[in-house]
Amino acid sequence: MKPPASPPPGRTSAETDTRDLARGAGVNYLGSVARIAPRLAFLVLAGRLFGKEGWGAYTFAITVVETVAALALFGMKRSLFRFMSEAEQRGESLVGPVASGIALALSLGALGTLVVGASGGWLAAEVFGLEGAVRPLQMVTLALPLIVLSDVLLVAIRYTRQMRWEVYARSLIEPITLTLALPVLYLLGVRDVALAAAYVVSLAAAAGASVFFFARLFPLGACLRAPLRMADIRGLATFSGPTAAYELGLMLADKADVFLVSYFFAEGTVGIYGMGRQLSTITKKIRQGFDRILPPVFAQSVAARDMGRADAQLRMVVRWIMTAQLMIALIFAFYGEAVLGLVDPEFRVGAVIVVLLMLGDAVNGSLGLSELPFVYLRPAGNIPFGLAMLGLTVGLGWLLIPPLGAEGAALAVLVTALVVNLARIRASRSVLEMRVADASVLKPVLAAGAVAAVFHFVQPVLSGVPGVGGLVGALTLLAGYCAALYALGPTPED
Repeated sequence: MKPPASPPPGRTSAETDTRDLARGAGVNYLGSVARIAPRLAFLVLAGRLFGKEGWGAYTFAITVVETVAALALFGMKRSLFRFMSEAEQRGESLVGPVASGIALALSLGALGTLVVGASGGWLAAEVFGLEGAVRPLQMVTLALPLIVLSDVLLVAIRYTRQMRWEVYARSLIEPITLTLALPVLYLLGVRDVALAAAYVVSLAAAAGASVFFFARLFPLGACLRAPLRMADIRGLATFSGPTAAYELGLMLADKADVFLVSYFFAEGTVGIYGMGRQLSTITKKIRQGFDRILPPVFAQSVAARDMGRADAQLRMVVRWIMTAQLMIALIFAFYGEAVLGLVDPEFRVGAVIVVLLMLGDAVNGSLGLSELPFVYLRPAGNIPFGLAMLGLTVGLGWLLIPPLGAEGAALAVLVTALVVNLARIRASRSVLEMRVADASVLKPVLAAGAVAAVFHFVQPVLSGVPGVGGLVGALTLLAGYCAALYALGPTPED
């Protein structure tokens, strides 16, 4: 594979990074927008065909499998970029680190599949008391190696900064296959596991697409023939170990709210909370769009020892993510109940859950970029923050869920994200001398707060005007937010 092209004449490398970050995240977010239609169709079908109980069992099953799959990646979603960057700096082929990453991920994925396959039924029925989740969990376990294979190949693809291939695999092929497979499997009579089976089929399609797209950018034959040296795999595992330990805490913290709700409540409440999490992924996708382009850009700045440029990249992206995520949260604060009603009226009670989770995503999505400097400069430094996030999520959830219900779990997520990320930003400044965020990140916060206060009085007036529906109100809210941001003064990068 050829190294990335140098910046065009007359354009600085910092400008190139800004362009690539904006374009890469934009492509990913356009993919997320394209994903909305089939995904919403899937949610409506699932909600109407299986109800909150069936959706709750499915939510628990995929939460278990996706947690184990993330562990099998062993931190390589971030650390593999470092090995690829260093290989490129030395003028070596990228085939070596990519082959080592694939071998390590698939080995751990196979181990995870065996563990979940052997103990998943006991976990669902005996530990959480969710008898209805046993068969769905057994079915979705088949998807675990598919997730791992697809993820590690897409990590390598991201290094090339060509985001469209991941958009095709994850934002088009996977959700469309999921939506089409569900009614087919339901009509074929496998109704008790139709949701889980559709999930497996969609991930098989995404994995096949990932292999195809990977082969367009990398010599697939050379990767298959590459000699696997234990020293290289051990080096990758050793470097990835601290990041994997951190991601273990982070992943468990991210899924802890679902496990806690599953422990305290039956499938119906789990289903309502799980539907809230599904809708909150609209905001999470914004951070994920940058997660696919920012790490390779940041890693290359670090490899070049240009820490000033790396810090500027972080501050800019933190502001961008906060701006976009608060925009979505603002709309759902006023119209979330109506959106949930489209899925099924019994899910409308989860509107507060959606907003709290979106605000948590806004905090964790933007300020959470403070993890990157530690990932590449001091990997072990992230471990205490991952453990703190896990401990706070579980502790606060345990305290807040009994009196507040499922909303308590969402509130615990929000408070934890705020406390841990502010602490890590402070640590990043004192230990690594990187600011990560500055006062400009408050612009979207001020804009959202001001517009929400005004719209609280405007919405009843709009709803009383004949012919003015939620769409007009949402567009008015969006226009007000954009106007407030402009009044606060956008930067040239914005």
